[in-house]
Amino acid sequence: MASLRYHALPGFGVDCREKYGFSDACLIGNRLVVTGQTGINPLTRETSPKIEEQIAQAFKNIDDLIIHTLIKEGHAIKEVDSGWDYVVKLRAFFVGLSETREVARENMVHYIKKWCPRHQPLFTMVGIESLPFPEHLVEFEVDVWIP
Repeated sequence: MASLRYHALPGFGVDCREKYGFSDACLIGNRLVVTGQTGINPLTRETSPKIEEQIAQAFKNIDDLIIHTLIKEGHAIKEVDSGWDYVVKLRAFFVGLSETREVARENMVHYIKKWCPRHQPLFTMVGIESLPFPEHLVEFEVDVWIP
């Protein structure tokens, strides 16, 4: 597994790596696979009860994790770069989607347009029964291509 390089965001990501044995991201050549990004603030470890705020935080966590990984891997990052500039596919999992679908969809569209103004990534939104931490209502996975 030497060619696979694993990364985790400081705070909650590193905590999960140490406690549970999994990482936030894996770099495989020019592909970065990112999983398990929820609406938790990774540094304060606080999660808003509002789905809108969890969605916003999950988008920020994805951006922070991609930029963090690229910097650790020695990629030159411009100040105008967003980690979302490299996202080709987004999968979003929502607890209780049948009850929150309108709000969830509206917020997802808003944040996709905000974070990806120069491209339209592939997108899948799925309703699920629950997530491992009961306060989490949303979890994102993304596939990233690094040119």
